[in-house]
Amino acid sequence: MIIYVSDFDLDVVVHKPGQRPAHRNTPSSTLPGASSKPVSSSSRTSHSTAPSDDSKEIAPADQANGLINAVSESLIRALHQAGYQAERLPSGSPLPKAGLRLRGVFAEADERNRARRLLIGGEPVSPNILLILGVNDLSRPEQPLYALADPPIPDPRHGPVITVTSYAPAIRFELSREPSDEELNKISAQVASSLTSLLNANHLSLAQ
Repeated sequence: MIIYVSDFDLDVVVHKPGQRPAHRNTPSSTLPGASSKPVSSSSRTSHSTAPSDDSKEIAPADQANGLINAVSESLIRALHQAGYQAERLPSGSPLPKAGLRLRGVFAEADERNRARRLLIGGEPVSPNILLILGVNDLSRPEQPLYALADPPIPDPRHGPVITVTSYAPAIRFELSREPSDEELNKISAQVASSLTSLLNANHLSLAQ
């Protein structure tokens, strides 16, 4: 059985002069005015009318892509080292019909200790960020890892408040805003170990 590592979710602020603010719940798979590359499978883009030059406009997108890439690559290496067959599932790719899917969301805890999806380019609400991960069996109907707060309260400075669901096993880690390779490798090794424990406890066979 292959373990697919999905690109984790986050939000990105893109300052675009002369544009009206976009609705925060409008999905977008690309970054207007940036590199036109997908950021995550459910990313949202928030716009501001504040003037900015090209370097400031592109920087949050580059930072977001760098963070997503670093986490995905670190997880895949750790899974390979643990003896698993693992592949990356890029944003927007169709879900395979079999295998295990490792997915997640970048978040941060606000002043009320609520989890908010991380907003790259916005106002930080915590010195560290949260990495929330879950696993689901792709042969069964997919269940969400998290849900947006209901009703959602838009805030252009921060990402939306989220609540982790109970549909799939989930774990969370706290890491620095610019995590080092050592930090990511340590967390990824823990994820691989936790996955092994989960599979053993649920008697799931990887020989399929």
